[in-house]
Amino acid sequence: MDFAASCVVIAVGLFAGALLGRILIPYFRKLKTGKFEPVIGDRSKQDGSEPKLGGAVIFASFILAITAATAFFTARNDIGADLRLIFTSAASAGIMCALGAYEDILSDRGANVGMKPAYKIACRFVVIIAVLAVLRLFGRTRTGWLLPFHLGYLELGYLYYPLTALLGTLFISAVCVCDCPGGRTKLGIDGLCPAVMMLFFMGITTGLTSTGLHPEAQVLAAASMSAAGGFLFWGLCPSKLYLGESGALTLGTLAVMCAVCADAELILLIGGGVVLIDGISALLQFIVFKTTKNLLMKGYTLHEHLKIKGLGAYTIIGLFSAVSVLFSALLIWYLIYTAKFLP
Repeated sequence: MDFAASCVVIAVGLFAGALLGRILIPYFRKLKTGKFEPVIGDRSKQDGSEPKLGGAVIFASFILAITAATAFFTARNDIGADLRLIFTSAASAGIMCALGAYEDILSDRGANVGMKPAYKIACRFVVIIAVLAVLRLFGRTRTGWLLPFHLGYLELGYLYYPLTALLGTLFISAVCVCDCPGGRTKLGIDGLCPAVMMLFFMGITTGLTSTGLHPEAQVLAAASMSAAGGFLFWGLCPSKLYLGESGALTLGTLAVMCAVCADAELILLIGGGVVLIDGISALLQFIVFKTTKNLLMKGYTLHEHLKIKGLGAYTIIGLFSAVSVLFSALLIWYLIYTAKFLP
């Protein structure tokens, strides 16, 4: 995908996110409060009526962006990407978004029900491994990971499918924790997760554009980056629309699909370092508390710990974003590295 196509995709996604947020927030708010109020109110203040369901805006913006990319390629008679891979990836993100939206609606209505965490993790694993099976039917038969630093190619055989699904599940779960653990918005920082993920997708877009390979992943990454950026118009602190579980699942799934379509599954570990560090911090906090009854940090996650220590929301977002840029640089390096050794 060339520079012109990237600009079209990014512009459509950004505009769609801003516009759809303005249109859909009143309807989402009605699901939470029972009242339809077309006026969103002061963007710089929260009044407690802010709904979740940010994933619906992100997913819709993403769909519009990839539709624009398809139309752009068709108009130029230059469809170099396998549209089956793009649409399959979009379908997997849509399924995850729907699962998250169900949880968001229940949460907004104050219903103390929903899937148990173990069931949620199982659903994520099943969706990813099902998508991998579909991609195999489309001719994606590579079953290994290219290790960095000239450590060689790790051929996994049929173990590739459960291991990649496990890696993807862990990454998606870490994205959910980076947003707000357990869906509790008070434990999160508005705009942190989508900002970090936007930089992650920016790294993929830059790396793949420089290599000129994997046009499917290029389209997915550019559309995902623009959808995350468009959401920030309403989701940045103070948020008028929370990312919610629907948004975290959508962004996490799109990241996994970008990695798979780029034949670079390890970018989830290399480029997603900030998300993984935040997720691991929450896991360590849980383990330490369960074993010693003491807290490792003041907050459940690293970003909540920094918030309790007195850092402002924009300071934390800026700090996490700066570190994300460093991980994205490593991601770009790895994508260029894979282009030298994988066909």
